[in-house]
Amino acid sequence: MNGLSEISDDLSYWNVIYTRSRAEKKVAELLLATGITAYCPVKEEIRQWSDRKKKVQKPLLPSMILVREDSFKDDELFCHAGVAGFMSYKGKRARVPQREVDVLIDFTRGNYTIKKSSICIGDQIEVPVLKKAGKVIKIKGNACWVQLANTGISVSFSYK
Repeated sequence: MNGLSEISDDLSYWNVIYTRSRAEKKVAELLLATGITAYCPVKEEIRQWSDRKKKVQKPLLPSMILVREDSFKDDELFCHAGVAGFMSYKGKRARVPQREVDVLIDFTRGNYTIKKSSICIGDQIEVPVLKKAGKVIKIKGNACWVQLANTGISVSFSYK
């Protein structure tokens, strides 16, 4: 689904594309089928209905997908149903560097581990995936909240 084949060019950039609501995965599939490198990060969730449980893949970026800048021309992109436009920042197309996409890929693949018994409130740890240091401020169940050093921003993540 993601169309990635271990891309490691740190100098490349990705554009953020808006899609119709709930069309992220379908648009990514259409773009991939036409040779455009697209990435729709998803997480697997278990959904419960009255009669059954089912694993579903839910997009991490609602109504957005990433497309590699050097893989398309604008006219090729907008001929696909479901593509709404480019995300912009300060009047220019939003660009995401390859290293940040790599972090997102690692996160979706689950390439991070912290053992539950190894952390306590007040500990200084490196936040998985972000590779940033911070102080543990809260632990509840399988969730951990960390205040990042130098920024004061709090992030949470699940751990085993």
